[in-house]
Amino acid sequence: MKRFLLGFGAFVTIAAIILTAMISIPLAKTPNVGLSQDIIIKDVAIIDVQNGGIIPNQDVIIQDGRLASIDRTSGQTPATSLHVVDGRGKYLAPSLWDMHTHSFKTSPQFHHPLLIANGVLGVRDMSGCLSEDDSFWACIEDRQAWNRATETKTGLSPRYFLQSSYQTNGGNEVPDGFPSFFKVNHLSGIEQFVSFYKKAGADFIKTYSELSPEAYKALAKQAEVQGLKIAGHQPLRVSLRETIAAKQQTIEHPRLFLIECYKGREQFLALADPLRAYTTEFKARLVDEHDGVRCQQMFQEMARSDTFWTPTLQVLQLGAKAGERSFRENPRLRYIPTIIRSGIWQGDADQLAKRAVTPQGRNVDIELYALAMTNVAQAHDARVKILVGTDSGDSYIFPGFAVHEEMAELVKAGISPQDVLRMATIDAAAFSGADRKFGSIEEGKAADMMLLAANPYDDIRNTQKITAIFYNGQFFDRAALDGLLDFAEQQAGSIRLNIRLLWDALSSPLMRVQLVD
Repeated sequence: MKRFLLGFGAFVTIAAIILTAMISIPLAKTPNVGLSQDIIIKDVAIIDVQNGGIIPNQDVIIQDGRLASIDRTSGQTPATSLHVVDGRGKYLAPSLWDMHTHSFKTSPQFHHPLLIANGVLGVRDMSGCLSEDDSFWACIEDRQAWNRATETKTGLSPRYFLQSSYQTNGGNEVPDGFPSFFKVNHLSGIEQFVSFYKKAGADFIKTYSELSPEAYKALAKQAEVQGLKIAGHQPLRVSLRETIAAKQQTIEHPRLFLIECYKGREQFLALADPLRAYTTEFKARLVDEHDGVRCQQMFQEMARSDTFWTPTLQVLQLGAKAGERSFRENPRLRYIPTIIRSGIWQGDADQLAKRAVTPQGRNVDIELYALAMTNVAQAHDARVKILVGTDSGDSYIFPGFAVHEEMAELVKAGISPQDVLRMATIDAAAFSGADRKFGSIEEGKAADMMLLAANPYDDIRNTQKITAIFYNGQFFDRAALDGLLDFAEQQAGSIRLNIRLLWDALSSPLMRVQLVD
């Protein structure tokens, strides 16, 4: 027995040492495999996202990461200092933006390579931290550090624009031990709450679903006083008119008009806990009691405001397709870490598949998704301002790939490829206050671009036919982009990364609260 105990003790000690090493040793960085050289792209067709047209037969020179010149192609031999890229038969488009992502401490291991390989070089991240660094979620400081590393070419990540606070939900999201002012349900602490994030470098306060109307209004007022915006969920007990009046910058997710245009909306919002009432039967009522006349009125009011909508249609697509084998066995799952794929995504899909069908056998999630698609097309027709975002980080929403899927769904809903591509490029840059440098292909702007094998105006899915990426003065050919995908796949199956993700999640007070909830 003594020998057994000694042996077992040695095993535990060795295992603990190995585990500690696996957790503490830095993970592999995103490989920075781009070619750093001035470039000329010969005889390429430029996608003009501002006017929705094509400018054929152009020579584009990139110097120090900027568009130095754009001229009609000539037969002249380019300077020997320029790396020549053959653009014949190809299309040059601005890089894409994802205006709703969620980054982790481990984003360099799988989010970043997937985003860059898909030409998604600008993002608005909707995550944050409280007063302490978090082991799982990326904080403002992390995203700023990634930006600096990208600029100096010591790292590789998309550009992170517009820094977010942690979600504010009225207190139930705040773990024990954090300052009470984070529980925004206490109106007296709202000034201190906004001041904290102002000092931390946030550009906006992220609102969430259960925030009370009183706290929401006070928060919006104080944010305006201190020069911050509010963006995020429309709180369930706050009307769209009140959200617009509060100057909320964006409203996220496809449920906006599903609930806003529900005939029984007032009774629903009067419930003590509206979220608990969001059942399969209630979703059926959202479809059956949809008020199209009210919806048109709401579209018009939102169109006249400065508030944007980020529909993130794929949030509802999961429920609509959770029972489909082809959806559940997506080959892109190989890029998602095992602990996330098996520990979270599969369980979420299982639960949604069960809850999608009424006792009468009616799949209301499919109907709800179709109604959301109709809402998006009608909102666009009414000139509601729309951004392309994915909620990347949520189940079955694949970083990078999801932007292309979201654009395809917007076109499927009835919006033109020209308008959708504009939303995902110059409109996103303008919203972010960055359109002087980014978002379109013009002399003097940053050369953040995709080289495509086919015209995306003919078929929006042609944005997926990427032959090269130009980013921050670097050229990533197809082999380099495939290398980024290979890296993400290797990391997804890595025991070290998966142990690190699990450890980070269990060590995070913010994640522990979410998991219990």
